[in-house]
Amino acid sequence: MTSPIDISEEEALGRVVGEILSAGKTLSRKTLCYELLKKLDETEESSVKKHYSNIFKKLLSC
Repeated sequence: MTSPIDISEEEALGRVVGEILSAGKTLSRKTLCYELLKKLDETEESSVKKHYSNIFKKLLSC
């Protein structure tokens, strides 16, 4: 399995979406933004934080 440090931005997004769906939540921009903010707060690895931050910025620019 790929370590969190080695994942791409797309893989990071896929994991967050998978976690949302696995929890039985509805996938929406609001839910995705909330989960990304939570991940940004919990994650200590700078490269992973950068992925989450980039994804969050893209969601807000749509």
